[in-house]
Amino acid sequence: MKKHALRGTLAAVSALALVACGSDGGSEGGAAAGGGDSGGDGTRWEPNRPITYIIPYGTGGSTDPIGRQFASQLSEILGVDVIVENREGGAATIGTTAIVTAQPDCYTLGLSNHTALANQPALNPDLPFQTTDDYTPLVKLADIPVVLAVNADTPWQTLEEFLAAAEADPNGIGYATSGAGGTPDTNAKLLEIRTGIELNRVPFSGGGGEALTAVVSGEIESIGTFYPSMEGFVDSGDLRPLGVFYDEEYAPTPDLPLIGEQFEGAITPAAYYTIAPAGLDEECRDTLVEVSEEIVTSDEFAAFAEENGYVVDPIQLDDLAQEINDYRPVFAEIEDSDA
Repeated sequence: MKKHALRGTLAAVSALALVACGSDGGSEGGAAAGGGDSGGDGTRWEPNRPITYIIPYGTGGSTDPIGRQFASQLSEILGVDVIVENREGGAATIGTTAIVTAQPDCYTLGLSNHTALANQPALNPDLPFQTTDDYTPLVKLADIPVVLAVNADTPWQTLEEFLAAAEADPNGIGYATSGAGGTPDTNAKLLEIRTGIELNRVPFSGGGGEALTAVVSGEIESIGTFYPSMEGFVDSGDLRPLGVFYDEEYAPTPDLPLIGEQFEGAITPAAYYTIAPAGLDEECRDTLVEVSEEIVTSDEFAAFAEENGYVVDPIQLDDLAQEINDYRPVFAEIEDSDA
């Protein structure tokens, strides 16, 4: 199944996937607000001061680089400084709130992801971004799937052996994650729902690095994390990858079984987006849409994505809003389950 069909898979998780939030998804942004500076040629917005790009995670984390890559290319194309601000915390809701509540003048935009936009509003009705109408979904930057791996000293050589052992010993196999509710944890929950197995999911407050250390040392038997983080341990023989939570060939691990093909709806890759406040002036909004597409379809961005294990999927506006809406029943199913 190809990248764009992923949205079909997400929708197939539940008949409720046809959410009523609407395919217009806020991409029109409601009434236009002032603040966009007139472009010199009358058709394209030309900013005349620095733009702020908010990343809702800490500096140097696994998510920071893709936001900075987008910001750097945005600066090059628009010819103004783009100042990156890291506003971490609250499972990305603090930074995302800062983006959507900023003045809709095209001088503040930023990064968010599928969990912050599709799951957190259901958990916290006070957040100011309850639907895709509450912001402008400019562009999807990329997916990055989770890879399931085990300590090399464990007896399981294949995904089938691992699942059989987990079925025979409910809660007996430890599965380390970077935190409860994160993408690796969510994928494990979906696998449990689809297969009936029960893993002993162990979230680490110290993040993915601490989880990796626990598995490499043998403290925990298995882990779900992003391949670039574990690649060095795979190369050294400390970890053995068994499968990837994805439904199409993943370039860094082309020979691994695709868990999404074997168990439909058992995957949810991390998905990163650039969003802006709702109600942007039409001219500056159209410019940002155009420039965003130019960035994510560029050779420079493709090279960055390949090097860092991302899968580029450059959808925008209504299509992007629909993808975010398609994630909502996935998270609702998890919340309603015993996983």
